[in-house]
Amino acid sequence: TGKLVWQDSSVEDRILHGQWSSPAVGSIGGVVQLVSAQGDGWVRGYEAATGKKLWEFDTNPKEAVWPKTRNELIATPVIEKDRVYIGNGQDPENGEGVGNFWAIDASLDGDVTGKAAVWHRGGNDFHRTISTVAIHDGIVYAADLSGFLYALDARTGALHWKHDLLAAVWGSPYVADG
Repeated sequence: TGKLVWQDSSVEDRILHGQWSSPAVGSIGGVVQLVSAQGDGWVRGYEAATGKKLWEFDTNPKEAVWPKTRNELIATPVIEKDRVYIGNGQDPENGEGVGNFWAIDASLDGDVTGKAAVWHRGGNDFHRTISTVAIHDGIVYAADLSGFLYALDARTGALHWKHDLLAAVWGSPYVADG
């Protein structure tokens, strides 16, 4: 009917630069969730039918400061086996910098920052990104603005390989035909 069913304004006035990420929908812990990566650097999970906020996770360290080390979320979250995979970054015009990539246990409730981190890559191991990941056969393919494509173990975050594409990456990896 086009009638508004629910809305949320958890970001309030804390948008760092913009709200670009598309939400993802999937079953987590038997609940259909809408997962939204937001412009304040937090990713949040909502019960899709009602809009009830189930959990939220800050993808930046507490000491991070915008625009130097605090990043927003531009990529679309990817849901796989009760986990959410997401990397943070900034508008490419802000240049390269330290980013954070997370595998988050999205079956927990409340502010799950820290306790829901299944694994993390950051510092020199991952840079700012605007790319959505691809997952296939237990491998997460993630690209960063610095031009690296990573193949990471979805369960542990261990690096299978890293390839220098010799150019900034603004697109997202894609797996086709296995």
